[in-house]
Amino acid sequence: MECRNPYIENFLKKLIEKKGEKLEPDAQERLIESLNRLLENMLGRNMVAALPEEVRSRFVSQHDKGCRDVDIAQMSQTFDRYITNPAEIMKKTLKEFAALYFRNR
Repeated sequence: MECRNPYIENFLKKLIEKKGEKLEPDAQERLIESLNRLLENMLGRNMVAALPEEVRSRFVSQHDKGCRDVDIAQMSQTFDRYITNPAEIMKKTLKEFAALYFRNR
């Protein structure tokens, strides 16, 4: 299992609790892992969508689907340079994620 952000993990546990899910520990861990991957994916998409159009086009072409040779430092520099409100994007993503979770589970 990869290292997860403890704040995100706590957020996911609270969603599961609020939803009233009663799961065995192994099932809950698998659900948290699955939800974490989905949330990371949604956050990544929202971050890419927040890039200016010309940067986004270049970014998407450089990091096409299935690319395994991703330079995380270079990717982070792009986001740091062009995204001025990462906290707002995270907040929006968490709200979208929670709404999706409660609507579909």
